[in-house]
Amino acid sequence: MRLTGHVLMWGGFLVGAFYSLSYLEVADNKWSTVPWGKYFAGIGLGIVGVVLLRVTGQKLEGDEESHEAKFSVLCENLSEVISSVSEMASQKNHDPAKVLNQIDNECAEPLSEFANARQALVRRFGMSVYAEVMTEFASAERYINRCWSAAADGYVDEIRDCLQKADTHLAKTDALIAAAEKL
Repeated sequence: MRLTGHVLMWGGFLVGAFYSLSYLEVADNKWSTVPWGKYFAGIGLGIVGVVLLRVTGQKLEGDEESHEAKFSVLCENLSEVISSVSEMASQKNHDPAKVLNQIDNECAEPLSEFANARQALVRRFGMSVYAEVMTEFASAERYINRCWSAAADGYVDEIRDCLQKADTHLAKTDALIAAAEKL
């Protein structure tokens, strides 16, 4: 249904644009060169497509079980990343090759899945909590990426600093979600 909505929307608007520009302009009466029937038919198809997209979007948003599942995935992935980053940050010596592998194998997928499920935060807590949580999460993700780059370049001090900062931001992310759930 969503595919049909997209096809109708884009096709309709493209048809309308095509017919509004397809004929040469007459200097005396510029508007007479637009085939209005075809133009409005194309725009009408586009509007039907928009309506279909809105209706299917509301059905998707209304699925409460889906949002609970996404929130569960979000929490599980956050826990995985926190566990992995905390373990790396607690180590005294950081072997760059080991850090690279650990970030690639243990952090990349959960970070991506957390980001993909982030709309569940909006649905569950609202935009204010979403903004706070995602600000902390994005900071943690940036430091994890910087850590990966530092490990690839062999900068051990930078690895340690980035892991500690990422660990702090992840802890704040977790605390914000926990506080929001208590409300």
